[in-house]
Amino acid sequence: MTYSREHNKSDVLMGRVVKKNFPALLVAFLLLYFAETGFAGPAINAAKLSDTEKPKCVPNEIIVKFKEHLPKDHIKEINRRHGTSVLHTSSYAGFKRLKTPASRTPKQAVEFYNSEPDVEYAELNYYAYAHFEAPNDPHYYYQWNFDDTYKWAGIIDDPYRELVDGTNPYGGYNGGGINLEPAWDITTGDPNVIIAVLDTGIAYETYKNFVQAPDLANTRFVPGYDFVNNDGHPNDDDGHGTHVTGTIAQSTNNEVGVAGVAYNCSIMPVKVLSRRGEAPYTTIADGVYFAADNGADIINLSLGGPYDSITLRDAIAYAYNKGVTIICSAGNDGAGGPASYPAAYDAYCIAVGATRYDQTRAYYSTTGSYLDLTAPGGDIDVDQNGDGYVDGILQQTFGINPKEMGYWFYEGTSMAAPHVSGVAALLISTGVTGPDNIREALESTAEDLGIPGKDAEYGWGLIDAYAALNYYHIPGDFNRDGSIDKDDLRTFISSWLGDEPLVDIAPAGGDGIINLLDFARFAESWK
Repeated sequence: MTYSREHNKSDVLMGRVVKKNFPALLVAFLLLYFAETGFAGPAINAAKLSDTEKPKCVPNEIIVKFKEHLPKDHIKEINRRHGTSVLHTSSYAGFKRLKTPASRTPKQAVEFYNSEPDVEYAELNYYAYAHFEAPNDPHYYYQWNFDDTYKWAGIIDDPYRELVDGTNPYGGYNGGGINLEPAWDITTGDPNVIIAVLDTGIAYETYKNFVQAPDLANTRFVPGYDFVNNDGHPNDDDGHGTHVTGTIAQSTNNEVGVAGVAYNCSIMPVKVLSRRGEAPYTTIADGVYFAADNGADIINLSLGGPYDSITLRDAIAYAYNKGVTIICSAGNDGAGGPASYPAAYDAYCIAVGATRYDQTRAYYSTTGSYLDLTAPGGDIDVDQNGDGYVDGILQQTFGINPKEMGYWFYEGTSMAAPHVSGVAALLISTGVTGPDNIREALESTAEDLGIPGKDAEYGWGLIDAYAALNYYHIPGDFNRDGSIDKDDLRTFISSWLGDEPLVDIAPAGGDGIINLLDFARFAESWK
């Protein structure tokens, strides 16, 4: 059968069992089996959260959006009566940042403007903050957060751990990770898939006082923008955005440093957070509009604030309606903490909480009904995997000086979200499109944690990269070209009585050998 690469699960799994094909296929199988000479498969190559209270909104400032087509002179007259002045007008959505007079608090100014018949809305300009923990010292060690299964089984060498025969003592079948290695057998990403990272910037270029992170040298970048300094060089002056980007698309197989989830995809750097890791909602909104209008397939938002906002919600809805998949960190306020925005815009965003190596919720990860998924966020208080280092998330970034790169452990839901963005990028690279289809694949294949089904602590569970990439896949389409044909039959025959996981399609999940059960399943899918 053939199927469109833009699909719902119901479209893909609507297979036909054509019994009359079985004898013909069996003849073809026998002929090709004895004719084949062999088949070469694809090469498979701490610091704690600050307790310091942060300001909730920009002082002496509000957001106002006037009704459409209102004359400029009329707007000026309204502002004159209220003693305000325009600081910035969004070129994307038209909202304005207004400076309020000393005689009124921003809250009072909001009330006055909302009473004006020509004002669509007025609100405080809340701050959002990066959701992460910065460590004390850089270290280099293995990334348990991707896939630790093979180490516990003693299959591959690990210079940082004495190998243990058997299974992970914590019981996680992916060793606390996201089951990434087998997903890489399917795809490592497509350069045409673009992930916009809205953050503190990225160490993506050597420019003035900034240097490119060496382990991003082979990562593909498309033009972005710096909404903090209003220029075309969104360099990182904090370190957070570079770390987040590394998890998504760190240069990989380059004999340097560490790896990234979707390392053949492209990154759009969009700086919205200052070097203090904070941003007004207006800046984030402009960044979202920019990413959506400039070709982003995914927006990663490892940031958030505890207040709802029309300005921010409208921007998120705009991106979603343009087909952008939006991944947000759920927040670092722990169990029962306040909802974080934009993550809590559940109709538009996938909200991601954080797990530890033992697949339990990280102590800081915010819980709530808006939580959709979890991914490794780390815990720098423990060393559960016994490698001699804390169980943070490792990527290349910098501490204070953006010219001094190292490998750093971070923890936070900021570190969890880019795992999901990376897997979403791999899904799009296989031909799946649309934020709802991406969400369905991620949520339906997640490893269920906590109470059965979706819950406020883990959402639908811990993401599973390999399972997600197989969600829309028809068993038998081995080359993933959208059809099942003679090329797939040759691939199947060349693996007969072998143990190639790609072809081990029956029963579901495989049984370790290619035999007549697999052939029967292949025949069901044959056109």
